[in-house]
Order: sequence, then C-alpha cells, then structure tokens
Amino acid sequence: MTKMEMLERFYQRHEELERKFDAAEKAGDTKAMDACQDSHQNLLQEVRVEGEAFGDMMRLYSEMKQQGNSRLDLSGTYRKPEEVIRIFREFGVTEFTFSSTWSSAIQTSWAFTQLGCTLKGMTEVHGTKRDFQTGEYEKVPAFLFSL
Repeated sequence: MTKMEMLERFYQRHEELERKFDAAEKAGDTKAMDACQDSHQNLLQEVRVEGEAFGDMMRLYSEMKQQGNSRLDLSGTYRKPEEVIRIFREFGVTEFTFSSTWSSAIQTSWAFTQLGCTLKGMTEVHGTKRDFQTGEYEKVPAFLFSL
C-alpha cells in the first residue's frame, strides 16, 4: 500500500467516526459518543506513529477533502520548500496548488521551480475561510505546480 493510499484510508476512517459520532449525538447515546471519541484518539495515535511528515500530509489531505479541492494546496508559509517537495515525491504527489499570500510566496514559488517543479499556470481553489451564511469555502487564486 502506498503512503497516499494510507492517508486515504485514515481519512475514510475519520469520516466514518464523525458520521457515527453525529448519529450518536443526535440519538443522545453518550456511550456510543465516548466510543467514537476513543476510536478517534486511537486513529490519531496511529497517524502519529507514522511520523511527523505523515501527520503533515494527513493534515493537507484532510484539508483538501474538507474544502472540496482535487489537489493538495499549500496556503501557509513554507520556509523549507525542499522538504515539502521531498515529502510530496515520497507520497507520490504529481500536482499541487500553492495559494499562499504570505510575503515570501514568490520566493517559495521560485524555490519550487528550482527543485524541479513545473509551474503549469494558475487556477482557483477553495481556500480556508468559509462564508458565514452559506458555509461554502471561499475561492482563491493559486499557482498550479507539477512534480
């Protein structure tokens, strides 16, 4: 099983636990709610055992799924782009978006190209902020890179 497949399975388990918890909460079943919380803590521990890079990728994968994006998106500041690209390659990532608005974003984009990534253009992704009334994630511009 590839590391990306492992992420996918962990995420599916997380989603199933959330569904079970919500159903238990709606039914007022505190025993089932506690069991879901215990299972979730076990799941988090399994992710932690895989290491820091795996945990970081789990976060990125979860954000991608929750926000409705089709690629991993980097939206923060990245002081070690070589580490990010190394991990992406290790996980089999072939494309990613970069929507960071930090002042160092252009330097980081340059570093990605120097590390062998190709800037394919720009696209629009769902960002991290939600519209208060609709619950929809905002659309933000992003660079599209391939590895």
